Amino acid sequence: MFANDDLQSSAALCQLRHAAAQGCPEAMAQLLNHALAHKQIDAEVWVDELDLHVYLQASISPDEKSAVMLCSREVEQWSLSGIETLWISGQEVQAQEASWCWQLSLTGADEHMPTVQQAARGTLWQRPVVSQVVFGQTEALDSLSWVPQTIDRAGWNAIAAGCGLAFLVLASQQVTFLLSPLITLVHELGHTLTNWIFGYPAIPAFDFMHGGGVTVQTSRMPFLIGLIYGGFGCLFYIYWNNYLTARVLLGVVMAYTLCAFTGIHEFLVVSMGHGFELLFVGIFLVRAISGYGCRYAIERPLYAMLAAYMTIYDLQFSWRLMFDSAARALYEQGKGGVIDHDLVRIARDVFQVDLTATASIMLLATMLTPLMAWGMYRYWPWIVYGINRLFRIKVARS
Repeated sequence: MFANDDLQSSAALCQLRHAAAQGCPEAMAQLLNHALAHKQIDAEVWVDELDLHVYLQASISPDEKSAVMLCSREVEQWSLSGIETLWISGQEVQAQEASWCWQLSLTGADEHMPTVQQAARGTLWQRPVVSQVVFGQTEALDSLSWVPQTIDRAGWNAIAAGCGLAFLVLASQQVTFLLSPLITLVHELGHTLTNWIFGYPAIPAFDFMHGGGVTVQTSRMPFLIGLIYGGFGCLFYIYWNNYLTARVLLGVVMAYTLCAFTGIHEFLVVSMGHGFELLFVGIFLVRAISGYGCRYAIERPLYAMLAAYMTIYDLQFSWRLMFDSAARALYEQGKGGVIDHDLVRIARDVFQVDLTATASIMLLATMLTPLMAWGMYRYWPWIVYGINRLFRIKVARS
């Protein structure tokens, strides 16, 4: 009835949507196929009394979140009457059964059933936003889910694919060489950010002479320290009536002061190079297993690949320092024989121990990072609730 080329004009699109609103399955299918074309997903539509069924197929199982959102956004514009429930299922071509299925309410009559409007706006998969409750809106706190999150099938598939890609990358020295600047950049950003926090202007740079990177640091500027304390002062002013938050802020200020005016900050500046590597491993891994913020299905395995690559890289690095005497001797020589490497400085200047001791700590921290990332993902509702409770401004005085 309608040619695909006709969808390029707004008039034809309005005509199709009018037909869909009247209950025409052919118009519905064409609109949904147009909305899902960039995902290479085919849609079939049929109406069964009060239910509208949307059946999606692709060469691989359609990404659940993006497919449901796109379908719901299109269906929402039809203003259907006489239809109460929308069923959306996704399946891989030639699979025996659907990979997933969603039941959404078009009318909102069932308070226990998610609505098409919620799916269209993505709120079904969004974590609670701190700003929604930061000013004392207790309703958002009450709506938090207290069920620990588990990794879904798509998450496990992303992890498996990412690990496989990481091993392929590490098997090729040429590809590994191309990705190594990523670790260098993250490493030097860790040094740079920590320097700025403690009042030392710094700029990260690649070291094209000896390899790796270097952070150029200048002398401390009291003005930067003043800005940090000024920020603490603003927070105290905002949260003065919140006794819990004020006490936590006081503890943070005391800890910052202790670090900033003792040798602790020097240790933090040196250690946060490798610390940032592990931090980004955790961020990439959480993005891979959760899919939050990923618009395309390929993003999740790519995040998993980066997390696995950086984890294996740091494991190999620590293992060689512990058990390979040649690698340890080369590392102890420093950069150009002038600048000592981070773990050497920590072992010698902080703990006065052998390099193998700090390398073993690095190995243990690298092994624990994926476990910590999984724990944060699993118990994220608790973490969000704690942050929200901490930064609520309206607190009744006792």
